[in-house]
Amino acid sequence: MISELANHLWQSTLFAFAIGSLALMCRQNHASVRYWLWFSASVKFLIPFTLLMALGDRLEWTSSAAQQIATPTVSATLAQVSRPFVEGSAIEGLSFQDAPRSSDWLALVVLGVWVSGTIAMTFVRFRTWRQIRAAVRTSSPWAMANLPMPAGVAVRSTPGVMEPGVVGLSRPVVLVPSGIEDDLTPQQLAAVLTHELCHIRRRDNATAVVHMIAEAVFWFYPLVWWIGSRLVDERERACDQEVLRTCGEPQTYAEGIVNVCKRYVESPLACIAGVSGSNLTNRIREIMTNRAAVRLSVAQKAVLASVGTVVVVAPILAQSVPLPSFEVTSVKPTSAGPVSVGVWGGAGLRFTPGGGFSATNVTLGSVIRLAYGLREFQTVGGPEWLDTERFDIQARGPQGAEESEAPRRLQSLLAERFALKVHRETRDRPIYALVLARANGSLGPRLRQSQGPPASAGLAAAGGQCTPPGPPGPINMRLCGVTMAQLVDTWLPMFTARRVVDRTGLTGGFDLALHFDNRPIPGVGPGGGLPISPQAAEPAVPDAVSIFTALEEQLGLKLAAQTGPVELLVIDHVERPTPN
Repeated sequence: MISELANHLWQSTLFAFAIGSLALMCRQNHASVRYWLWFSASVKFLIPFTLLMALGDRLEWTSSAAQQIATPTVSATLAQVSRPFVEGSAIEGLSFQDAPRSSDWLALVVLGVWVSGTIAMTFVRFRTWRQIRAAVRTSSPWAMANLPMPAGVAVRSTPGVMEPGVVGLSRPVVLVPSGIEDDLTPQQLAAVLTHELCHIRRRDNATAVVHMIAEAVFWFYPLVWWIGSRLVDERERACDQEVLRTCGEPQTYAEGIVNVCKRYVESPLACIAGVSGSNLTNRIREIMTNRAAVRLSVAQKAVLASVGTVVVVAPILAQSVPLPSFEVTSVKPTSAGPVSVGVWGGAGLRFTPGGGFSATNVTLGSVIRLAYGLREFQTVGGPEWLDTERFDIQARGPQGAEESEAPRRLQSLLAERFALKVHRETRDRPIYALVLARANGSLGPRLRQSQGPPASAGLAAAGGQCTPPGPPGPINMRLCGVTMAQLVDTWLPMFTARRVVDRTGLTGGFDLALHFDNRPIPGVGPGGGLPISPQAAEPAVPDAVSIFTALEEQLGLKLAAQTGPVELLVIDHVERPTPN
């Protein structure tokens, strides 16, 4: 939840900075242009990109133009830029070592504070709104002879010192304080009321309500409040420009605003559009200058249209990018029986040279996990036969196919032949935290700091030429130069059936040797998920202990049960294939 919120705030912040650049580009244009730019930044806080991504995930692209635009590189870049906070980021540091349920209570505290702030904001504004509505109920009709009102707009007079303002959304009422005609000249009053009618035509109250919702939800984020101040500033400037265009008397209009500010108080809510909002000194200066706004040029219109199109289309393309496909595929139910756990020869799946794929006597669940690079505990949903019925699959890549694209081709095969539909979610699930087992922080006899540089990848560290640390004895896992991050990401999940996170605080590479009962958990080894290398999968011997005991006794580390975010692949739909 925290990472998703962080990603949303990051995306909305980037969008707001882009809007700020566009607003700066349009600083000589009509204030309405800048207002709607800032309003789009406000709306972005209420509309996560994930909604557009979900739409793109369900679109079927048949246009060749769409295929040329939505390249894998563009899709990957968009995903990386828009979602910097993922599993394994610094946000995970919110969980504390040896506190199995810390992430639970911390998440609840954060959620409680967030909800409490939203409720408090909503209550305060609702109470103020009720006071405004009470003033409307006690008001009486009021009219100005030389200023006819548009149809459906009522003007009412109410006791009090609140400035003239527009109340209501669908049936707006211009509320004026009693006796205002004695404080302003007829020309000043006409200019002030023209300002209020401009708010009605622009529907400023409705857009203000939208931003008030954003402020209530994201009350803790200063940028949202700053955007609100920009909205008020630009809407008042826009109405000022309209009044000057209509009345053409800057001196009279400026004096009318000043007299209102002297005698009356500003509206307590942004959705009650008045006349005294924004920086009064700057407004009076601009009114007296009465500089004509420049119309948008063709280039500016093109830039604004392009940015709007990219913002809407890019998240859709990020998910709807057409997947590469195999040239020839064969899918058949296997005639062989189930494979015993730990047996290597009876089943296997692998990507073959030339961008192909080969699977023999494997479950569809194992193929799905390989295609998406996941462990068994990272897939949920789907029928029971996913991990019971077995298939033989052969696929050949097209001429000149890149082998790195093989997993995406496999995803395409699954969608085409098995009608597979999936989506990703992040949920709180049981995990393990790898922590130091000993109070003094000492390491076990079979774990030592490596003398060489850390390995570049966890799998590359297996079976190295380092001398096994610790006393002599049987070994069925030897890793050289492996980092703790590689150990928890690549190796330990093979034998724990849970996500593992590093809480040891150990840095650099390590040499280690482990002797344990390494029989893989069903679905996580041969014939299941990602196969492990032969060096790490020697047959278990009778005196072998569990991975939990081995870590603590041999390495001085232990796995602490916790709850934390786990990225999951949710299987929405899948069908048995037609053999060919």
